[in-house]
Amino acid sequence: MSAWTKEELDAIFKDDNLYISIPNEDGSMHKPTWIWIAQAGENLYCRGYAGTSARWYQSAKRAGEGHISVGGVEKDVRFEFPTDKETNDQVDEGYRQKYEGSPYLPPMINERARQATVRLVPTD
Repeated sequence: MSAWTKEELDAIFKDDNLYISIPNEDGSMHKPTWIWIAQAGENLYCRGYAGTSARWYQSAKRAGEGHISVGGVEKDVRFEFPTDKETNDQVDEGYRQKYEGSPYLPPMINERARQATVRLVPTD
Protein backbone atom coordinates (compact mmCIF):
# COMPACT_ATOMS: atom_id res chain seq x y z
CA MET A 1 0.00 0.00 0.00
CA SER A 2 1.26 3.48 -0.82
CA ALA A 3 1.81 5.84 2.07
CA TRP A 4 1.76 9.55 2.74
CA THR A 5 5.13 11.13 3.38
CA LYS A 6 5.70 13.13 6.56
CA GLU A 7 6.14 16.25 4.41
CA GLU A 8 2.78 15.67 2.69
CA LEU A 9 0.97 15.10 5.99
CA ASP A 10 2.57 18.21 7.51
CA ALA A 11 1.50 20.34 4.52
CA ILE A 12 -2.00 18.85 4.48
CA PHE A 13 -2.65 19.51 8.15
CA LYS A 14 -1.55 23.13 8.01
CA ASP A 15 -4.53 23.75 5.71
CA ASP A 16 -8.21 23.03 6.40
CA ASN A 17 -9.21 23.39 2.75
CA LEU A 18 -9.04 19.95 1.19
CA TYR A 19 -10.71 19.68 -2.17
CA ILE A 20 -11.60 16.34 -3.66
CA SER A 21 -12.35 15.69 -7.31
CA ILE A 22 -13.94 12.45 -8.45
CA PRO A 23 -14.30 11.25 -12.04
CA ASN A 24 -17.77 11.51 -13.56
CA GLU A 25 -19.23 8.47 -15.26
CA ASP A 26 -17.99 9.82 -18.63
CA GLY A 27 -14.41 10.00 -17.26
CA SER A 28 -14.23 13.79 -16.94
CA MET A 29 -13.36 15.16 -13.52
CA HIS A 30 -16.14 16.63 -11.40
CA LYS A 31 -15.74 20.12 -9.98
CA PRO A 32 -13.73 19.91 -6.72
CA THR A 33 -15.72 19.55 -3.49
CA TRP A 34 -14.50 20.99 -0.19
CA ILE A 35 -14.40 18.44 2.64
CA TRP A 36 -12.99 18.06 6.15
CA ILE A 37 -10.08 15.70 6.70
CA ALA A 38 -8.70 13.83 9.67
CA GLN A 39 -5.49 11.95 10.30
CA ALA A 40 -5.39 8.66 12.18
CA GLY A 41 -1.91 7.23 12.47
CA GLU A 42 -0.24 7.66 9.08
CA ASN A 43 -3.56 7.54 7.22
CA LEU A 44 -5.75 10.32 5.90
CA TYR A 45 -9.55 10.12 6.10
CA CYS A 46 -12.62 12.10 5.19
CA ARG A 47 -16.32 11.63 5.85
CA GLY A 48 -19.61 12.61 4.35
CA TYR A 49 -21.32 15.19 6.59
CA ALA A 50 -24.63 13.89 5.22
CA GLY A 51 -23.51 10.29 5.68
CA THR A 52 -23.68 7.78 2.87
CA SER A 53 -26.24 9.93 1.03
CA ALA A 54 -23.62 12.66 0.39
CA ARG A 55 -23.25 13.05 -3.37
CA TRP A 56 -19.45 13.08 -3.31
CA TYR A 57 -19.48 9.90 -1.17
CA GLN A 58 -21.77 8.13 -3.64
CA SER A 59 -19.43 9.18 -6.46
CA ALA A 60 -16.41 7.94 -4.49
CA LYS A 61 -18.07 4.53 -4.01
CA ARG A 62 -18.81 4.35 -7.74
CA ALA A 63 -15.43 5.57 -9.02
CA GLY A 64 -13.07 4.17 -6.37
CA GLU A 65 -10.51 6.87 -7.13
CA GLY A 66 -10.07 10.59 -7.37
CA HIS A 67 -7.74 13.53 -6.81
CA ILE A 68 -7.12 15.77 -3.80
CA SER A 69 -5.68 19.24 -3.52
CA VAL A 70 -4.67 20.71 -0.16
CA GLY A 71 -1.78 22.68 1.29
CA GLY A 72 0.11 22.64 -1.99
CA VAL A 73 -0.21 18.86 -2.24
CA GLU A 74 -1.81 17.54 -5.45
CA LYS A 75 -2.33 13.79 -5.28
CA ASP A 76 -4.25 11.06 -7.04
CA VAL A 77 -5.86 8.76 -4.51
CA ARG A 78 -7.89 5.61 -4.33
CA PHE A 79 -10.70 5.23 -1.86
CA GLU A 80 -11.13 2.56 0.79
CA PHE A 81 -14.23 2.34 2.97
CA PRO A 82 -13.36 1.08 6.47
CA THR A 83 -16.29 0.14 8.68
CA ASP A 84 -14.57 -1.26 11.75
CA LYS A 85 -15.10 0.41 15.13
CA GLU A 86 -11.39 0.77 15.91
CA THR A 87 -10.66 2.74 12.73
CA ASN A 88 -13.75 4.90 13.15
CA ASP A 89 -12.82 5.65 16.77
CA GLN A 90 -9.35 6.74 15.62
CA VAL A 91 -10.85 8.92 12.88
CA ASP A 92 -13.22 10.49 15.46
CA GLU A 93 -10.17 11.40 17.55
CA GLY A 94 -8.45 12.85 14.48
CA TYR A 95 -11.47 15.07 13.83
CA ARG A 96 -11.57 16.13 17.50
CA GLN A 97 -7.89 17.12 17.43
CA LYS A 98 -8.21 19.10 14.21
CA TYR A 99 -11.61 20.74 14.65
CA GLU A 100 -12.09 21.03 18.42
CA GLY A 101 -14.50 23.86 19.26
CA SER A 102 -16.25 23.87 15.89
CA PRO A 103 -20.05 23.60 15.99
CA TYR A 104 -19.75 21.25 12.99
CA LEU A 105 -17.65 18.69 14.86
CA PRO A 106 -20.50 16.70 16.50
CA PRO A 107 -22.15 15.83 13.15
CA MET A 108 -18.76 14.68 11.79
CA ILE A 109 -18.30 12.14 14.58
CA ASN A 110 -21.87 10.86 14.81
CA GLU A 111 -22.99 7.46 13.54
CA ARG A 112 -24.35 8.81 10.24
CA ALA A 113 -20.97 10.30 9.30
CA ARG A 114 -19.05 7.29 10.64
CA GLN A 115 -20.87 5.13 8.09
CA ALA A 116 -19.39 7.34 5.36
CA THR A 117 -15.72 7.11 6.37
CA VAL A 118 -13.27 7.10 3.47
CA ARG A 119 -9.55 6.37 3.64
CA LEU A 120 -7.57 8.38 1.07
CA VAL A 121 -4.73 6.19 -0.19
CA PRO A 122 -2.13 7.93 -2.38
CA THR A 123 -1.40 6.28 -5.69
CA ASP A 124 2.03 6.45 -7.29
